[in-house]
Amino acid sequence: MPQITAYEDAKATRKERQVPTGTAWRTNFIDPDPENAATPQAFLVEGTPGRVIKPHFHDYDQYQVIVSGDGLMGKHQLTVNAVHYSRAHTPYGPILFGEGMGFLTLRAVKDGGAQYLDDPENRAKLDAVNNRDPFQVTEAPQFKAVTSGAAIHDFSEIKDEQGLSSHSMSVAPNAKAMAPDPSDSNGQYLIVVRGSLLYQGKEYKALTVAFVKPEEGRLELTAGSEGLDVLVLNFPRSGAAVQAKPAAPQTAKNVPGTRVWQCMLCAFVYDEAKGMPDEGVAPGTLWEDVPETWYCPDCSASKSEFKMAQIA
Repeated sequence: MPQITAYEDAKATRKERQVPTGTAWRTNFIDPDPENAATPQAFLVEGTPGRVIKPHFHDYDQYQVIVSGDGLMGKHQLTVNAVHYSRAHTPYGPILFGEGMGFLTLRAVKDGGAQYLDDPENRAKLDAVNNRDPFQVTEAPQFKAVTSGAAIHDFSEIKDEQGLSSHSMSVAPNAKAMAPDPSDSNGQYLIVVRGSLLYQGKEYKALTVAFVKPEEGRLELTAGSEGLDVLVLNFPRSGAAVQAKPAAPQTAKNVPGTRVWQCMLCAFVYDEAKGMPDEGVAPGTLWEDVPETWYCPDCSASKSEFKMAQIA
């Protein structure tokens, strides 16, 4: 049976704590089984304006969904309903809270917590991971206005051949629709971001979090009187920390202006031909001419963490 928790039921778990850059709150939606670490974990993180979470990584794959406010993930703008996915052992950050922000953290497997890159032991651990395959992306959903039936949008970037897939669905008031199939995944989260979901005689209003195991099949979505907007997020089948060593990137031809440079921490790519106009780095800017103060947009690594590579 799916695990479903609405914020109204979860808010009793909300805990406040003081952090160096402000006030933080955590609200637990789905707690992992203390007897079995291989169970889902979902919680809401909130922070006051200006809060900062330093660059870090986790041992397991995770989604983050922005549910209130705004901020930055590295140099990438975060807005409500934006979805960020990071593969195991992929550094990201810092997370900068704008005028306050709240985001859900969603995992198919319990994780031990953030491992900050400014700790030498954590950096050494990251360097020692075999077959590390870093990947992260942030993408916004599309919800369509519907007066009957349902509409679904498939995310174009948060997907892979191992079952990773992400979708946004809109269901008309009082209508029914089947959610995407979770059977080829390592578990599926459904996030009600607008309206309400009717399930087994109870109405679950936004914000609601549900987790469906692969063997539980497609969940029937019955919308309430205001309709329903829901994110459907499938984890890849691996679902756990990777343990095998990745192939080394191929070396590019050393032709200035055509070279490609890759962050060895998070796999972000700088292409000399394209530059980064949004950051004031014009197309054709050689790597040597990129300011030494520039840093990776995804994980804040310095230029020294980049190697020349040819991305196929």
